[in-house]
Amino acid sequence: MIIAIEGVSCTGKSTLAASLAGQFAWQVVPCYYHVAADPAVLGKPLASSEGEQLAALTAHLRIEAERRHQADAALARDGAVILDRSIDTLLAHLTAVGQLQGLDVPTTVARARTLIDEAVTASAAVLPDLTLLLLATPAVLARRGATRPDVSRLYYDPAFASHFNEYFARPLSPHCVQLDANADPAAVLSTALTAISSATSTQIGGA
Repeated sequence: MIIAIEGVSCTGKSTLAASLAGQFAWQVVPCYYHVAADPAVLGKPLASSEGEQLAALTAHLRIEAERRHQADAALARDGAVILDRSIDTLLAHLTAVGQLQGLDVPTTVARARTLIDEAVTASAAVLPDLTLLLLATPAVLARRGATRPDVSRLYYDPAFASHFNEYFARPLSPHCVQLDANADPAAVLSTALTAISSATSTQIGGA
């Protein structure tokens, strides 16, 4: 099973990933920023044109190929793997930035989807079986963001978060479960475990 953990910055993705990894002894494939040898190649957080957005997507997909390699190795060894963000993040970010910048979102998303579909077909991208989407209120994000000066404010800005989360109404991942990231980490983990158990039962039942 491939489990992706999604959400804007400061929702607790790393905390949940570490908890799940400890619970099951599964590997966590790090996010694009941490896999990239030079994060600068990933582009600016707030692109100003469709060209910039697609160039950044192409750079992320090169990193995604390495993430796919790591995920395949973990799956072969453990039967499951946890992704800190997935290819749905790329489309969600593109959608949110496009909305904020007044760009042609439908056209850009369609072109981005084609590039991502090609990567998936070429076994150069990971498609999750289950996505756990962490959602937090603007007040909670602001409070947590104040303790993370290393994180661009854009990544937890209320308008950005709203557009980012709206994308997940129809993600590429076939199964997306929303988790209340306002809750304490133990409660978030408990809800995540329930979602994983349900998804596992469904897979077994459908096999």
